[in-house]
Amino acid sequence: MNTSKGFTLIELLIVIVLMGLITGMAMLSMGTADPRDQQKLEAERLVKLLELASQEAIARGDIIGLELFSQGYRFAVVQNQKWHPETTDMVFKPRALMHQMQLALVMEQKTVDLKREPIHAVDPQPQIILTPDGDMELFQVRMTVKNGDSIFVVSNTQENGLVISNEDKL
Repeated sequence: MNTSKGFTLIELLIVIVLMGLITGMAMLSMGTADPRDQQKLEAERLVKLLELASQEAIARGDIIGLELFSQGYRFAVVQNQKWHPETTDMVFKPRALMHQMQLALVMEQKTVDLKREPIHAVDPQPQIILTPDGDMELFQVRMTVKNGDSIFVVSNTQENGLVISNEDKL
């Protein structure tokens, strides 16, 4: 009778693979814990969505607008000479920010008052307009995090187009 004690190599490999999968899933579910990283990712997302919306306006031959709120943003299109929320393309769905993140909008060197979040019974009133000829107004969207040290600024400049810059709070 040959009885060995211990684990086989296959059993050990299965346990190692399962531990790796559980660790990987835990890391993915945590996301990035640093609010500054979240802030940067949100600024990059906004730039990419604006670039895509500009291309979409040119391709469709339609006017697309971006309505900003202190806690998020949504895209809108003109239908029957009236602004309506964009509902046909889920890429342009309304976006809400993390609860401690806030947006501020500066146009023509003046701060624009932003509502906290969209009121669904009210038609959109976009502040940034993207036209079929590729034009986009000059603006600065300032993204801050409560108790954070930095401000990410998404701006449209005449020289460089859409850019992201980082400022430190004073």
